[in-house]
Amino acid sequence: MAVKIERGGWVLIFIIGVLLVGYSLNRYGLINLGSLGGKNASGGETVDASKPLLIPASATSDDAEVRVRVNVWVGCVGGLVANGGLDTQPESIFGKKGLKVSFKIIDDWTEGAAALATNNVDVMLTTADVYAKDYAQFKDKGFSSHTFLMVDWSRGADGVIGKQGINSIEDLAGKTVAFAPYTPSHFLLWNGLKASGLSTDQRNEIFNKAVHTKDGIEPATLFAQQKVDAAVAWDPDMSDAVAKRPGSKKIYDTRIANRLIADILVVSDSFSAKHPDTLLKFAQGWLQGVEFIKTQPARAYNLIGAVKDFNIPSDLARTMLGGVKLADYADNRSFMGTAGANSDYSNIFQMAQDMYREARIIKHTNNPEDSLDRRYIEKLAGNFSMASSEPAIEYHEPAQGTTPLATQHRSIYFDPSSARMSLDSRAVVDELASTMRAYENTVVDIEGNTDSTGSRAYNIQLSHQRANAVRDYLIEKYGFPAARLKTLGNGPDKPIDSNTTSEGREKNRRTDIKVYANPVG
Repeated sequence: MAVKIERGGWVLIFIIGVLLVGYSLNRYGLINLGSLGGKNASGGETVDASKPLLIPASATSDDAEVRVRVNVWVGCVGGLVANGGLDTQPESIFGKKGLKVSFKIIDDWTEGAAALATNNVDVMLTTADVYAKDYAQFKDKGFSSHTFLMVDWSRGADGVIGKQGINSIEDLAGKTVAFAPYTPSHFLLWNGLKASGLSTDQRNEIFNKAVHTKDGIEPATLFAQQKVDAAVAWDPDMSDAVAKRPGSKKIYDTRIANRLIADILVVSDSFSAKHPDTLLKFAQGWLQGVEFIKTQPARAYNLIGAVKDFNIPSDLARTMLGGVKLADYADNRSFMGTAGANSDYSNIFQMAQDMYREARIIKHTNNPEDSLDRRYIEKLAGNFSMASSEPAIEYHEPAQGTTPLATQHRSIYFDPSSARMSLDSRAVVDELASTMRAYENTVVDIEGNTDSTGSRAYNIQLSHQRANAVRDYLIEKYGFPAARLKTLGNGPDKPIDSNTTSEGREKNRRTDIKVYANPVG
């Protein structure tokens, strides 16, 4: 028997079909229905960080507890000092602001991100590189969050160590390296290898042979026991491991890559939308805690050592803080930059996205601006000094015979018989600039090379002009100091292949980029 469907029935069927299609697209991450109407998939508010930060005139801070994920790391001591411990003490900086703050120690990075995404904490301590992964994965699940405060720079606390005979990044080829995956240690290793002269196959071999650990302490132990050739670790374990293994050394660390690993605070949009006043006072109090540590370090060390369950005695806190730069207000302004500018935050976030996309951990890349809410820092203008607390770096030429940290052989193309770079080659130099920004405490030699075609004198002159063109581009576009860059024209004198074949000549027409640690003046 045939069933007749009235016009209203067809409309209902159409609506049901649309809903089913929409559900399927949302289910498989092709659209995010939860974000419509200012809500994320978990039902919380979403935040538009481009709009002014509005603080209600009647806002109070005692209506919301701020639950903060931290790991056992000295980067969070600005907040701990402001709080007087893991829980707010009445006479502490936070206490006097009417805040109630609880720090929750979650050492595992994945568990920390999960705690934020499931509303078990409101704020998460992480690093800019790890957040590039978390942000992408949060978005896929319809969860919204933003970076709102910089906590510290790693300045020597993280590094790569190698056994005797490993003197450069290229020397890691074919070696066994221990590191904790999907952590800042992973990013430090990946970034160093990427900036080196190693081929893609050589870099992949290193990662395929690597020993994976759960944290940054175990690699140092394995290295000291001579079970691996190299390790990515952090201090004080890193220095102890080098001392226990004769002939070993630190290959590079975050004193050299001094703008690569930065701790940050990330807040869920649902919390910041409901409690902007609380979050503003929290950010202000954290920065005041940093000021207290700077002005009264002895008292701060004692306070850190007295924090139950944090397990960093006062003497160890003093040692560990020697390897970080706690971020003050000026550091925050510099790190976040302005909208559209190539800030340190953007530089790190972009590079980390490249790593996680290459490892197939994330499906899509995002605009770093979308993950950043600089309104809280901007709102605090006038409360803190804008003057940088860091002296300018003085660059010195390496001693004769110094081994470079890394040597890249780059094909940078120029117009025929000219020192004018082609447009596609500028992209190659832009990639070098990204590395130079992160590895700020380095000096760079740019050496031009040619094949043997033509006169030697002409080739030497042309290769020097081309090296100068690369240097001038870096100075003019990125503002790098001239003292940091040295150029040389080798002409045909340093071939890396035979000049008797077209393939060999093409390899010889190259620019060598040699990166050295900046010698201490």
